[in-house]
Amino acid sequence: MIMRIYRCTVVKGKEEEHRDFAFKNRHPSLSRKPGLLAFYAGKPLPGSDDRTRCMVQLWESMEALTSALGGNWDDPMKAMPEEVRDIYDSATVEHYELADQFRIADV
Repeated sequence: MIMRIYRCTVVKGKEEEHRDFAFKNRHPSLSRKPGLLAFYAGKPLPGSDDRTRCMVQLWESMEALTSALGGNWDDPMKAMPEEVRDIYDSATVEHYELADQFRIADV
């Protein structure tokens, strides 16, 4: 399994645009990709002025990830649609092979 950790920093004042794009376009699109096993989106804790957002994904294989995300799978700014690039100050992505797992409780 491959763990993909995506982080982006939203331009100040464009948080709602980010939310609209993420929840109406990006997240639903990802959920339909073959090989995606789990998906978690995170935002800053309440009271924080941090503009960083994150997304953790678990993919069944590197082949599934690259097939689903295309040629720019490891460059999040290039993979981002042109019409929303101005919403983001930056974006990074890291990939790891899953080394261990356990479940405490079903959520």
